[in-house]
Amino acid sequence: MVNKQSILGMLQSAQEEERLQGLKAVVQDDPQAAIGWILRAMGDDSWRVRKEAADLFLSLPGAADLAGEVVELLHSTDNVGLRNTAAETLILLGPRAVHPLLEEVGCNDQDVRKFVLDILGEIGDEQSIVPMIKALADLDINVRAAAAENLGKLGAAEAVPHLLAAMADPDLLFRFTILEALGKIGERFPIERLLEFEDDRLLRKALFECLGRVGGSEAVPVLVGGLCDQMRNVREAAALALQRIATRQKPGVVAALARIGGFPEADGLIALLKSTSEEVRRAAVVLLGWVEDPRAAVPLLALLDDEAVREPAVAALIAMGPDVTGTLLEGWRNAENRTRAYLAYLAGEVGCAAAVPYLAEGMTSDDPELTLVCAQSLGKLADETAISLLIDCLGDESSDLQSVAVGALGLIGRVHGQKTKQALLPMLESDNPQVRMYAIQILGPFDGPDVVRSLSFAMKDESSLVRRAAVRALEEQPGESRLEFMMIALTDEDSEVRRLAAESLGLTGSREALKPLELALQDEDIWVRAAAVRSLGNLGGEEAIRMVGQAMNDPVGLVSIAALETLSRLAPEASYPVLVEALSHPDEEVVTTALETLAASGQKGWIPPVREFLINHRHWEVRTSFIRTLAELEGVYCRDTLETRLLVEGEELVRQQIQELLRRLANSLSQG
Repeated sequence: MVNKQSILGMLQSAQEEERLQGLKAVVQDDPQAAIGWILRAMGDDSWRVRKEAADLFLSLPGAADLAGEVVELLHSTDNVGLRNTAAETLILLGPRAVHPLLEEVGCNDQDVRKFVLDILGEIGDEQSIVPMIKALADLDINVRAAAAENLGKLGAAEAVPHLLAAMADPDLLFRFTILEALGKIGERFPIERLLEFEDDRLLRKALFECLGRVGGSEAVPVLVGGLCDQMRNVREAAALALQRIATRQKPGVVAALARIGGFPEADGLIALLKSTSEEVRRAAVVLLGWVEDPRAAVPLLALLDDEAVREPAVAALIAMGPDVTGTLLEGWRNAENRTRAYLAYLAGEVGCAAAVPYLAEGMTSDDPELTLVCAQSLGKLADETAISLLIDCLGDESSDLQSVAVGALGLIGRVHGQKTKQALLPMLESDNPQVRMYAIQILGPFDGPDVVRSLSFAMKDESSLVRRAAVRALEEQPGESRLEFMMIALTDEDSEVRRLAAESLGLTGSREALKPLELALQDEDIWVRAAAVRSLGNLGGEEAIRMVGQAMNDPVGLVSIAALETLSRLAPEASYPVLVEALSHPDEEVVTTALETLAASGQKGWIPPVREFLINHRHWEVRTSFIRTLAELEGVYCRDTLETRLLVEGEELVRQQIQELLRRLANSLSQG
């Protein structure tokens, strides 16, 4: 044990570590006597000792009752560390310190009054609002400023009229603080009182920032005018404020900006595109999208490499329309490939027909990104002269370019169907099976006997890729011929062709598809059989239900699962005994699927006969699924079953599942 004399010696020691130990010891020895030493230590030369003193004070059981004594420490005029530690301690006391602090709001020491207001602002108690409003008229300017600042922190809407009235004070910094506070509060109010300060050069930045937060359409003309202010930071504040108002009242901002094209205000916005602030650049980009000024196009184009503003810059250029893009294209010859790619993209988005020659040139580039974008935009422009260029891409080494060309030709085909079709049909004779495949994909949506005839020939193509494409393409074709083709495809040597045909038959809606699908249920490929089951589900009817039920006997679990899911959807009542029977299936995935479906049904009658079998199932996945199902359907009544299984369960994942469910059930009992 350390005696009191030793503790006293440590508390008065010149060594920091000893004073720290002394504080801890005095609290343990005599907490009541320790209070004086703790308050004294809050003014120690060492920040570590001051922090320890504050922590020890806050740990005292009666700390809140002693808040007044800490407030008294704010009166110290010669120890900054003491004041700061006292302030930090009071802030941590929070609402418990508010009452003694409020008693000091009117004290004679202006420094203490300011300290108190700042502390109350950090605590954030609403009881502080009225005293702070009164302090706006304090004789000391620093106290007045602290009152305004902290009313802003508290978001005190009731203080707005008083803050506006306080703007009559000639002190510049006070006005600046009031504007900041009004912005933080964010309460909407008539801004005429603020507009009186519009011509105050030193206040304009703060005024604009405030207007952005509290103003509406009435503030827009002032802010638009601020875009050509001589001071860069004022122009930036105006742009940011306009963008902020646009999030609330976009039409008014858009209408005002649409009128400044070619004027100094637009010049100011364009200049902000070079701001070092990402936030400002982004605001300028967004606003220029609503300004009809083609002079902004080139600076905006230069920003497309800036990932932070690329998206709004593209949107702004698109909003300027095809004429502006056409003008930008005049710089194609001297532009780098990356810039050309941007131009090509814009041309497609705005429908700039003048871009076709440039895009055609870009198709010959060795830059893969440029080629891709040009091909994509040629499709969007739907220019018939691009058909042959895009067809040449179907045999390209790049699968990306092939895919883009297919999409582009499809778009052109919607506008120039006959010419696209005439250009594609000869491609079905190509030596390259990929070209034939892509040609079939594109021709799928086209109508006409020549297309159907071409697709039927493609069903006999030597390449399985082409035959697969033909099956998909025939799904686009109406009529009985489609059903006939699908039936033929079910005999194809390629299992993927057969699977696609089985899927397609389910989409015909024809009862004639039932027979071939029944044959598909005997296919050697499990994926074909599974597709046939799901297609029967799409067709529906008693015959389909019967065939799906037979598929339950399939030796492969995948097919049985498809049958279970399909039968449950087609005939919920009829599927119930089938689901129960599936619980004894040798494939654990079939069993878990049956359990999940039975759990969703909400029925419980099937549980007793299979409880012992499933809770002790040889596959841990089944045990886990059954345990979850029991908890879902039986609730607390399955506790005995779970607890018994937990005693013998050897699989850790299952044990964890049981333990978690038992905890949940116990919680539900205690809450009940």
